Amino acid sequence: MGRLDDNVVIVTGGANGIGRWYCTALALEGARVVVCDIDGPGAADFAGWLNDRAGAERAYPLCVDVTSPERTADMAATVMARFGAIDVLVNNAGSYPHVAFEDIDHDAWRRVITLNLDSVFLCCRAVLPVMVKQGRGAIVNVATNLVWSGLANMAHYIAAKSGVIGLTKALAREYGEHGVRVNALAPGAVVPDLPDRRLSPAGREAVEEILQYQSVKRHQHPRDLVGTMLFLCSAESEFMSGQVLTVDGGLTMH
Repeated sequence: MGRLDDNVVIVTGGANGIGRWYCTALALEGARVVVCDIDGPGAADFAGWLNDRAGAERAYPLCVDVTSPERTADMAATVMARFGAIDVLVNNAGSYPHVAFEDIDHDAWRRVITLNLDSVFLCCRAVLPVMVKQGRGAIVNVATNLVWSGLANMAHYIAAKSGVIGLTKALAREYGEHGVRVNALAPGAVVPDLPDRRLSPAGREAVEEILQYQSVKRHQHPRDLVGTMLFLCSAESEFMSGQVLTVDGGLTMH
């Protein structure tokens, strides 16, 4: 028996990077995982691989543009038509460009805010009516530890993720009476595991510098986030809402 047996879990940005780790762990815990990604073929390929590994049909690919009000509404409708429930939403989709503040024009600012913050708003708005009607649900919003410390050349990204944390707390207050929990997971500097997502030289240099200040003296990998994500998705955290759990090797402390 898994911690999430037959729970229907939507993971945005699920076909690539850390999202693949989340989807894999959820499927192996018995969840029915909807792998949402703007890369439709990639989502389909990954879902096929994951079903082979899980030994059952646990993953279901769905091509979704999470920055679109229409497509996110369609996402919720499609999942409901197939499964009749939405138990968990993991808002994982995002990007983290490194750009000096003086080089961020308004279009670049809006792109990062749209993908990292607006998408969370849209996906939550799409699934919350379902969760309210069910009288239960859990939402996990992925933020970043940089909201606690700041970092040069990432102003738009950190501003967006700060908004994610604010939205998390507001929704936790508003929807708790309906049986819906909303929490956030704040990762540190994760070293990618896929060859096509290797860090740039500047990114590698930043990670090495950060390592000096971590309490846990090794690099952070995607697998380091899996346990906390599963905890927030499962009944093990049923008395938690509006919280931000930081997983960064003790770089930041609260």
